[in-house]
Amino acid sequence: MTERLLDQKTLRRAFELLAKSLRRRGVVGEVHIFGGAAMVLAFNSRESTRDVDAVFAPDTQVLDAAHEVAVEMRLPKSWLNNQASSYVSGVAGRGTPVFDHPNLRVMVTPIEHLLAMKVRAARAVRDADDVRVLLRELKLTKVAQVKKIVEKYFAGEPLSARSLALIEEVLGE
Repeated sequence: MTERLLDQKTLRRAFELLAKSLRRRGVVGEVHIFGGAAMVLAFNSRESTRDVDAVFAPDTQVLDAAHEVAVEMRLPKSWLNNQASSYVSGVAGRGTPVFDHPNLRVMVTPIEHLLAMKVRAARAVRDADDVRVLLRELKLTKVAQVKKIVEKYFAGEPLSARSLALIEEVLGE
């Protein structure tokens, strides 16, 4: 069985159903997305993503509602997950709203934070394409500019050789 990819339309439908499920539970949820879903929803730079990497609150209620959505839409149980939350900076900030409902607010992490996360992950082709888009959006052209942004979010955590090579390759330095 092939994995169902989440395009913008599917993501928005899933968030609508998530909001309805939260309303039935009497819960107001907040979801902060990053990764591929952020690239799909905020930058239209990808057709789709495999899942939605996020941090959300209240954890248990949002996760229970997300599992209900998974069943209804025939999505993987982990379509919305917090598995990459350990990579999020504690100073990320609130971000840009991409879905707003009385029972659910979905925000994309700030663009500089997303860039810092992508640079640190430095996963070959997948992150290189996203880094190119983010650098263009931020109008950054120098490795030093990127290093400064990464330091802002991940102070005292030096970039790996792989991360530096990625930045240099993408910027052509």
